[in-house]
Amino acid sequence: MGKVWTIGLFGSTKSGKTILGESMLYKTGMITRMGDINQGNTTFDFDDEEKTRLISINLTTGYIKKGDNIIYLLDVPGYIDFVGEQISGIEVSDVAILNISSVEGIEVGTEKIWEMISKKNLPTIIFVNKLDVPEVDIKKVINEFFSFFKNKVILINYPVFENGKFNGVKDIFENEDLSNSEFGEFFHKSMDTLAELDDSIMEKYLEGAKLTKEEITNSLKKGIIERRVFPVLFGSALNQLGIEELIDFILNFVPSTDELPPLKSKNQDDQELLIERKETQPFTGIIFKTIFDPFTGRLSYIKVLSGKMFSNSQFLNSTKGIKERVGQLFRMQGRKQEPVEVVYPGEIVTAAKLNSQTFDTICDLNSSIIFEKPHIPEGAVSYSIAPKIKGTEDKLGNAIGRIAEEDLTIRIFRDEETGETIISGMGDLHIDITVNKFKNKFGVEVEKGIPKIAYKETITATTEAEGKFKRQTGGRGQYGHCFIRVEPLPRGGGFEFVDKIVGGAIPRNFIPSVEKGVRDAMKKGILANYPIVDIRVILYDGSYHVVDSSDIAFQIAGSMALQKAVANAKPILLEPIVNVEIRVPSENVGDVIGTINSKRGKVLDMTTSGNFQIVKAQVPLAEMSNYTNELRSLTSGKGTYSMEFSHYEEVPSHIASKIIEQRKKEKGGES
Repeated sequence: MGKVWTIGLFGSTKSGKTILGESMLYKTGMITRMGDINQGNTTFDFDDEEKTRLISINLTTGYIKKGDNIIYLLDVPGYIDFVGEQISGIEVSDVAILNISSVEGIEVGTEKIWEMISKKNLPTIIFVNKLDVPEVDIKKVINEFFSFFKNKVILINYPVFENGKFNGVKDIFENEDLSNSEFGEFFHKSMDTLAELDDSIMEKYLEGAKLTKEEITNSLKKGIIERRVFPVLFGSALNQLGIEELIDFILNFVPSTDELPPLKSKNQDDQELLIERKETQPFTGIIFKTIFDPFTGRLSYIKVLSGKMFSNSQFLNSTKGIKERVGQLFRMQGRKQEPVEVVYPGEIVTAAKLNSQTFDTICDLNSSIIFEKPHIPEGAVSYSIAPKIKGTEDKLGNAIGRIAEEDLTIRIFRDEETGETIISGMGDLHIDITVNKFKNKFGVEVEKGIPKIAYKETITATTEAEGKFKRQTGGRGQYGHCFIRVEPLPRGGGFEFVDKIVGGAIPRNFIPSVEKGVRDAMKKGILANYPIVDIRVILYDGSYHVVDSSDIAFQIAGSMALQKAVANAKPILLEPIVNVEIRVPSENVGDVIGTINSKRGKVLDMTTSGNFQIVKAQVPLAEMSNYTNELRSLTSGKGTYSMEFSHYEEVPSHIASKIIEQRKKEKGGES
């Protein structure tokens, strides 16, 4: 086995990522013809929704074979609604290619994905795409890079134009006539950055000596791994210009999997371990994506992190502590499968009919290594859904389980108060596509109801309460009795249950019953029947009856105690707050800030990006309905925004009273 590279293709939506991947496959002979986004025949965008909407929705994989070497490509959606796919892509990419359109430059979507890449410390190279578009101001684009990436940019090549038409690229290190050319300034900046990576290179550079390819290679690899430099290459994926140079750069200068630092993990005793990405190490890997195929059933995407994985073998799912048998492994070229018998660190394969789920760690049977799961953001846009045709409820239930497993950012649950099934996701587009998936993939049509704001309740004071359930109806009775203290936790604190029973006041086997009763009661709050969050419940006393005490009696007692305690702990209503990034022409900034203020929002930051201003704000989700149309009207269609859940905050009292009143009316209408 030769070298392995696992490269994630990232960038804002419509920046040309999918065509970049397509062009790389075509240029290396892995596919026989270039696909076209508009014709819906690309290797990576094979889903019907992707063909219709002309954007990437799903993370898909492909590969390039060059002799014994192999480059895996991951086409990662750019639209912020598909952040779950972006998280998966970042988790398993060893190196990122940040694809940036020369026309739009660094967009809001670019900045968002860059933040995620940076948090993961992914080595990154930049590909400037769409240079075939007329009248591109390339110097302006490059200056924007040097500003945005804090002078860590190194130009690897530069674009060549003939009669105003993009004609290809030239290697910056193999051309000595750049000092006085239009790229002279950027050449010197790049050489300065390269020289700073190594003292010996700095010395040669200052003496005016020419650097060897080996010196450049070693310094660049080290700088890329440490994220001290971000190499920039230029091209046009659509016309396959600069693509060969990009692939050569990956093979010669980008660190392969086995050259990257060890991975952090933990063993069963929660001790930190470093895992070398070598085939000589015990096998470890992660499931990074799960899909349900109509023909093969569950299909798991696996990234091998160390050791070797074999077809028709066994492994340990160390996350769940279960053994599994894997059948045939496949490399994926989009949706096409190539069987493979053994895979090595860095490689990506699929396997059918596993029980393991997304982000589970899998490893050698004799190991027990676990890799930390990434944080999955909580969806803030919610709708009710119901089957269109009566009698398809069971089919809907089966589809719900599979959809939630495919997409961890989709949450589907039953509102116990209203009896509705609620779907929560990252945005309207995300929800629409998921609703379509019910019909197109699982054969059950659903109706989408009005958006639901996921309000919650919490407390602001500490109080104590008694819960006592006693029933005697002849024969054996029921008896459960407990005392609890409730305390507020910080926002996002969740729920804590603390057992402080001493002296056997409540038998040990009934303490979980009290906790279950408390948890059940938390599903319906005191104010408006919304879930209760961010509280600590301390069970400190109680009593029992030798004959009459039971599991159900203590559950009811716990539930009664919580309801009493919360009612006296100054409960408040909470609402979801979203982070909003709005990109608008400079002349519209005042109007946009006005809309934010009118929506009870607050502006956090403003930055300039070319002729646009990027306004970052936090706004209550309840105020963001129909904002797409509002922003389009304000900016003549030029403004765009992205939104993601941030946190919960207290609802102002005058608004909370209206919400509570409306909730009571709904409840009265149902009864």
